[in-house]
Amino acid sequence: MSDDEDLDPMSIEGLDARLVNVETILPDLFDMYELRAAGGPYYWEALPHDQTVKLWDELGKFVTWLDGRYLSNLADPSYRLPDCWYRHPIAVEELTALMVAHRAAYDTRSAKASSALVDWHHRALWPTLDSLKLRAGLAGCRDRSQHREPHTGPVIFTLSDEYLRYIDTNI
Repeated sequence: MSDDEDLDPMSIEGLDARLVNVETILPDLFDMYELRAAGGPYYWEALPHDQTVKLWDELGKFVTWLDGRYLSNLADPSYRLPDCWYRHPIAVEELTALMVAHRAAYDTRSAKASSALVDWHHRALWPTLDSLKLRAGLAGCRDRSQHREPHTGPVIFTLSDEYLRYIDTNI
């Protein structure tokens, strides 16, 4: 049994211990219940302008850190991000997800040791870098040192009337 469990909850010491517990939990509760845009604070499509500007700033700082800490130190230059990475939608989405995962793994409010940092490297960082290298359409920009618009494919999918009718009749 811990010392806190031995305390009378209504004594000064017991009330103090309870207050410390509340103060420890409260920041997480505020974060959890903070008003956010539909889809969360990282869903680009639903963010109001001021939050979009803030997220671009945060992402830019994260990518600058990522480049200085990891990408510029890799032997394989094909992992480097071209200067126009922000013009590639896949890169923006994947780098945003990587940034969010990094924040969660390195959350300084957690006092307990965990494998979160190892998990971030093995389950987020390296798979994301591999994915960007293969799928984001960055090679043409990196190899030419100038932006090349991402390939959009033959047709962009839209919610057509035909699609909506199909859904209505088959569900």
